[in-house]
Amino acid sequence: MSKQFDKVINRLGTDSMKWDMAKQRFGGENLLPMWVADMDFRAPQEVLDALHEKVEHGIFGYPAHSESVDAAVQSWLKRRYDWTINKNSIIYTAGIVPTISFIIQAFTAPGDQVIVQTPVYYPFYDVVNKNNRELLANPLAFDGDHYEMDLAQLEASITDKTKMIVLCHPHNPVGRVWKREELEALAAICKKYDLLVVSDEIHADLLFKGQKHIPFASLNEDAAGRTFSCLAPSKTFNLAGIMTSYVVVENKELRLKLSNHLSNSFANMTNSFAEVATEAAYNHGEQWLEELMEYVEDNYNFVVDYVKEHLPTLRVMNSEGTYLLWLDCSKLSLSPTERKKWLVEEAGVALNPGSIFGVEGKDFERINLACPRATLKEGLDRIKAAYDNL
Repeated sequence: MSKQFDKVINRLGTDSMKWDMAKQRFGGENLLPMWVADMDFRAPQEVLDALHEKVEHGIFGYPAHSESVDAAVQSWLKRRYDWTINKNSIIYTAGIVPTISFIIQAFTAPGDQVIVQTPVYYPFYDVVNKNNRELLANPLAFDGDHYEMDLAQLEASITDKTKMIVLCHPHNPVGRVWKREELEALAAICKKYDLLVVSDEIHADLLFKGQKHIPFASLNEDAAGRTFSCLAPSKTFNLAGIMTSYVVVENKELRLKLSNHLSNSFANMTNSFAEVATEAAYNHGEQWLEELMEYVEDNYNFVVDYVKEHLPTLRVMNSEGTYLLWLDCSKLSLSPTERKKWLVEEAGVALNPGSIFGVEGKDFERINLACPRATLKEGLDRIKAAYDNL
C-alpha cells in the first residue's frame, strides 16, 4: 500500500473550510476536523503537473471546451463502469449541487414533489425546499444493521404532484452501493409513474473491494431516457475547490432543455482549471485512486477494530463505499444536542452530526476517513478520552 497517504499536511491557514472554519461552525478550541467531505491528501501528481503548466502559461482568459476532455470522460466511464456514452450527452457544470438545483428548476414547477431517500446528503433538502418544491421523504429501511430502499413506501407515497427523484448513488452517509436488482426495481417504479431521475453519482469511484457501481442510466433504454447522471472527478481526486463536474443526459430533448436553462441562468461556463484537472485526473489518476481506496478501506477497518476495543457502546455501520463512516451512537445515553456538545467540548473533534442528514440520522455521527492514519487515530483517541470520563 502506498505510504503517500500517511503524510500529514498542515491545512490550517490555507482557506480550508474543513480546517479554518471548524471553530466558526462548531465552537470550541483546537478542534480536530473530521467532518466535511474533502480529503487531507494531495491530488495526484499528474493533476498537479497539468495545473502547474496552466499556471505557468499565465493567461486565464475565457476557456474554450476541448474535445480531449470528452474523450477522457468517455474513456473513464467505459473503463470503470463499462458504460458507453456519446460525447454529445455530456454537459459540463461547476458543481453537482448547483447542477441538481438547476435541473429541479428546469423540469419541475413550484409545488411539485421531489423524492429524496433519507437520511441523506443534507444539501438535497435545500435544493428542493429553497426552490419552493415539496420534499417527499422516502426513508431508507433500516433493520439495525443494514439499509435498503423501501420501495413499497415509495410507491405508496407517490401522488399526481410527484415529478422527480434525487437518488444518492452510492449513498451518503450510509455507505450503500446500490445493487443492480435494487436499481432495476426503482427504475420500474420511475417508469410506471413517469418520474425523472437525478442520480448523484459523485461517490461512484470510491468503492471498497468487491463492490461495483452501476450507473442508473446504464440499466436499460427507459432509464437512460429519464436520467440526469451527475458525476465529477472532484470527490474522487480531492478537487472540490476547482468546481468541476458534469451531467450525462442521453435524452436529447431533456439535454437541450437543461442546456438552455443553464445558458439563460448564465451558468454554462466552467473555470480555466476545471477541464485541465478533469482530463489529467481521468487519464492519469487511476493508480492513485486504487491506492487511495486501499488506504481508506484500511482506515475503515482500523476504526471498526478501535471502536470494538475501546468504545464498545458505539457501533460502526457496515459500509460498501465512500470515505465517510456512519457511526451509531444510539446507546451513548446522550441526546443529539448533548452529544454534539460532548464531542466538541470534551473530545475536541468536529464530526458531522447525523441529525443534519434527516431525522433518521439523529442517533449517528459521520466521520471522514480520508485522512492520514495518524490523524484518524488522534481523533479516536480524543473520543476515547472523553468516553472514559462519561
